[in-house]
Amino acid sequence: MVNTENSDETSPEEGSRRTGLLLVAAGLAQFVVCVDYFSVAIALPAMARDLGIRAIDLQWVITGYVLSCCAVLAVAGPLGDRFGRKRLLLVGIVLFGLFSIWAGLARSAEELVAARIALGIGAGLLFPLATAVVSHASSERLLARNIALLSGVATLGTAAGPVLGGVLTEFLDWRWIFFVNLPLCLVPFLMVLFFARESRDPECGARLDWTGVVLLLVGIAALSVGIDRVPHWPTWWWVGTLAAGVVLLSLFALLELRLRAPIIDLRLFMNRDFLGFSLSGMLSNGAWCVLVFVATLQLQKVLGFSVLESGLIYLYLSGSVAASSFIAPYLQRRIGTVNVVRIALLCQLTGIGLLFFRDTEAWLSAGLLVAGFGCGWGWSMSQAGAIRTVPRAKSGLGSGSVLTLMIMAGNTAIVVVAMLIDLYPDGTAGLATGIRESFLVGALIAGAGLLPACLVLRRLRGGASG
Repeated sequence: MVNTENSDETSPEEGSRRTGLLLVAAGLAQFVVCVDYFSVAIALPAMARDLGIRAIDLQWVITGYVLSCCAVLAVAGPLGDRFGRKRLLLVGIVLFGLFSIWAGLARSAEELVAARIALGIGAGLLFPLATAVVSHASSERLLARNIALLSGVATLGTAAGPVLGGVLTEFLDWRWIFFVNLPLCLVPFLMVLFFARESRDPECGARLDWTGVVLLLVGIAALSVGIDRVPHWPTWWWVGTLAAGVVLLSLFALLELRLRAPIIDLRLFMNRDFLGFSLSGMLSNGAWCVLVFVATLQLQKVLGFSVLESGLIYLYLSGSVAASSFIAPYLQRRIGTVNVVRIALLCQLTGIGLLFFRDTEAWLSAGLLVAGFGCGWGWSMSQAGAIRTVPRAKSGLGSGSVLTLMIMAGNTAIVVVAMLIDLYPDGTAGLATGIRESFLVGALIAGAGLLPACLVLRRLRGGASG
């Protein structure tokens, strides 16, 4: 990798100041993505009402976005290595802003879903390349600290998103959730433009695995559609769609095992600890995505809170997620990554379990608060642990592999609970029952994540994952 920053005659003070400004810029870029995701989640019922469909049918606003984001995420790193990390980060920010305008102007549910799929392309470029630009500008001594700070700035968006979404939807219109992304993108765009150095990897010569990207995306999409259509299609239709998804994903696995530069290196999973962190992270993120989607419906469609009230209550979840990112490094140093992952899944199991047994505002707030810490730790520590178990030369591939699987697991979990809710009759009573059962599914997913965390993961030597 060419370190263009080191090639410049820059004083240590100036270099440190530039890196600090770049850290803010990259953090703000990721912040916008987090704000958007949680703003949209809290406003789904209002969007559905305005567009004349059921809120449960609008889950593709989230899942379609996640699918396209994940597809681009899989190749963003190699693309940045080849064409320039700064350049593609700027492209990602521009695309995110422009497609946000399209989403805000959408006049039908189908157009909104299409705009969100396009928006996921920008997010898929923006998020990993912001991390790559900061990594390139950081010295080895400060790399871990800078990445932790970057994550902290980004996760502040999880706290701001629900409140911003609630305020904009309550006093203006849900469309302003998307319109506000344009000025929010302008600041990090200008800061990255002026403070980031361009960097590439001159040794990046491997062909991009576009066939693998297509197989992975279409395979997951077929599985998602097959699960979603269980209540609506004849049995042989949805079974055939599910079978097609399984076949495509099997072909994807066979292809990846043969490639020198795969999207997901399945050989890494022969490492017991990488496997354990990956499984725990996938299930933790699945539980988190269930909670984000279902709690929104519970607050507004069952308990009758307004969008703004829901956004404020949602702070128990999003605020604890943001706080957890700043506490995680301290916990990791004191008790080790493995134990933090175990505590994370236990918090998720406890918090989401409370929502299954109780549906009052007080219990809901407590459950969101407890689960939020688990969601934040499960997201960050599972990735950190997985990356630390692979050779440094494969850290980028390991990071991309585990992150892609975690996001895909979250997408699948949302589709499963949406299908479950759809099985119950329309009306408040049927929705309430479906939501309650979905909380049980989320708790079981978190509980399942405890199994690899406790039975597969080991306390690693040398304190790497302690």
